[in-house]
Amino acid sequence: MHDAPRFIRTTKVIAVADVVESVRLMEQDEQEFIRRWQSFVGFVQQRVAQDSGRIHKSLGDGLMLEFSDAHGCIRAALAMRAWLAETNERLPPEDQVQLRIGAHVAEFVADEYDIYGTDVNLAARIASLAGPGEIVISAALREHLGAQAGLVLQDLGTCHLKHVKEPVHAFRIGEAGHAPVVPVRRLATHSLRPTIAVLPFGLETPTDGLTGEALADDIVAALAASEYLQVVSRLSTAPFGAEKTGLDEVRRAVGAHFVLAGRARGGAANLSLYVELADAASGHVAWAQTFQGPLRDAEFSEGRLMRQVVAAVHAAVLAHELDRSRYQALQALEGHTLLLASIGLMHRLAAADMDRARTMLEHLIERGRGQPAPHAWLAHLNVLRLRQLGAGRPGIDADEALRHAASALQCDPGSAWALAVQGQAWLYAAQDADAAEECYAQALSERPDDALTLLLLAELRALQGLGQPARELAERALAGFPLETMRYLYEGVGALAALVAGDTRAALAGARRAVERNPHYLPALRTLVVAQVLEGRVDEARRTARRLAARQPGWGARPWLQPLPACSGVAVLFAEALQQVSEPGQ
Repeated sequence: MHDAPRFIRTTKVIAVADVVESVRLMEQDEQEFIRRWQSFVGFVQQRVAQDSGRIHKSLGDGLMLEFSDAHGCIRAALAMRAWLAETNERLPPEDQVQLRIGAHVAEFVADEYDIYGTDVNLAARIASLAGPGEIVISAALREHLGAQAGLVLQDLGTCHLKHVKEPVHAFRIGEAGHAPVVPVRRLATHSLRPTIAVLPFGLETPTDGLTGEALADDIVAALAASEYLQVVSRLSTAPFGAEKTGLDEVRRAVGAHFVLAGRARGGAANLSLYVELADAASGHVAWAQTFQGPLRDAEFSEGRLMRQVVAAVHAAVLAHELDRSRYQALQALEGHTLLLASIGLMHRLAAADMDRARTMLEHLIERGRGQPAPHAWLAHLNVLRLRQLGAGRPGIDADEALRHAASALQCDPGSAWALAVQGQAWLYAAQDADAAEECYAQALSERPDDALTLLLLAELRALQGLGQPARELAERALAGFPLETMRYLYEGVGALAALVAGDTRAALAGARRAVERNPHYLPALRTLVVAQVLEGRVDEARRTARRLAARQPGWGARPWLQPLPACSGVAVLFAEALQQVSEPGQ
C-alpha cells in the first residue's frame, strides 16, 4: 500500500525565463547553442543562490526559478539580462541569445516532483508579455517591491493573456527593448482628470421657462472648458432624474467619480441655487453651498453666478483629492488624485509640501510615460522654487525646470500648458525672454483663452515695462476660472502689472490680497514693499521688509534683483525702492 502523496502549500516568487527564437538558434548551430546555454545556466545557478533563489527546473531553452524574496528575484533577473547582454556584444545579431523574463508572486502546491497551481502558469503567461531582453512583472510583485531606488518601471496597464480568464495588470522593468510585445503605455488624458456627472436640478416652483435640465446643461457647458475636470455628457445623464437617483447607480452607469446635483428656488431675476457635490464611491457629500443672484445678468454660462459655481466646484474637488492623498499610499491613489493633490500642495509653497508634490508627480510619471501634464507641473514647481529664491536650489531647480518642460513637449508638442510652462522655464531658468514670448504665442494659438498662459504672458509684459497690456492680460486671466489654490499667483501678477502701469494704489491692494491668500509668496511681498514705498508708506514698507528678511536671509537690494529675469524693465524701479528700506549693512 502506497503512502498518500505529501503536498506543501506555499507562496513564493516564480520567474520564468524563455529564449527568444530558440528553435532557429538550435537549427543554426546546435552544439554552439547548447554550449552557451549550459554556460548561462551555470552562471544562473551560482547567481540565484546569492538572491534567496534556486532553479526549479531547466527546460532546454528556458528556466523556471523560485525565490523567497521579491527584491532577490529582480536582482537576479537584472543580472541574467546583463550577463547575456555582455556575451552578445561579441556576436552578430543573428547569433545573439535574447531572453524574455516574466515574474509573479505565486501561491502553489509542491510535492517532491513539481509545483502546481494557476499562479505558476500565470508567471509563464506574464513572460509572454516581455519582448527580447525585457523583464515583465505582475502588479502583485510590484507591490512587494515598494519604492526601490533606481528601479525604472513602466506601467503596461491591464493585459489579456492566453487561457487566463481575467486581465492582468503588468509592469515592465526598465525601458522597452527593440521589439516590445506591449508598446510604451501613454496615460489617457481623461485618466488625469476626475469625472463629474451633473444631474438635472430640482425646481421648487418652475418660472420664467426655467427647467432643471437647462440648469444642468449650462453647468456642463461651463465645466467642459476645464483643464482639471472631465464632465460626463448630458446625453449620458439624461435618464437620471433630479430626485431618487442613487449615486452608485450613476457611478456604475457613467463611471463618474463625483456627482453634482441641487435645487433651484425663485425666478431668473433672483435665483437661489443650492449645489451639492457627492463622492460617487462613498456616497458622502464632499461639498455643498447655496448661491444667490440673477440668472441672466449675462448668458448664464458666462455670468457671475456661474463663475462662482464653477470656481467653487473646482475648489471642492481639489480639496477632496488633497484630503484623500493624506491617508493612502501613492500606489493606491488614482492618477487624477495624484495630479490634483500635487497641484494643491506645490502652491502652498512650504518646503515639505513642495517635496511631497514632487514625489507624487514623479510617481505619476513612473506609472505611464507619454503624458505631458506631470512633466509640465514638475517644471512649474521648479520655477516656483526659483521664484521664491531661497526655497529651492537655484542651479538644480533651473536645470530640472528646463528638463521637465522639454519632456512635456516631447510627450505632446501641441499641449498649450506644456508650451506655456516651457516659456516660463525659458524666462526664469534660462533668462531668455524671446524664447518665452515665442512659447506663449504658440500656446495661445492652441488655446486662445487659456488662463495660465494669459497669466504668464501678463507677467512677461509687466517685466518688460508694458504696464497697460500687462493689466489687460491679467484681467483676462483672472476671469478664466483659476483654481482657488492658485489665485494668489493671479493677484500677484495683477499687482505687478498695476505697479508697472503707475497705479500704485491698485498695486498695493492687489499685493495685499495676494499675500493674504498666501503669506509664503515672496514675489507678492516684494511687490508690496515697492508699492508701499512709492505710496509714501515707508514705515509700512520697512515692516513688510522685515517679514521678508525672516523668510529670505540677506534680502537687501542686490539679492532682490535676482528673482527678476535679466530682461526685466522694472529692475531699476525695484532696486531704488528697496534700497530705501534696506537695513544698514544690507
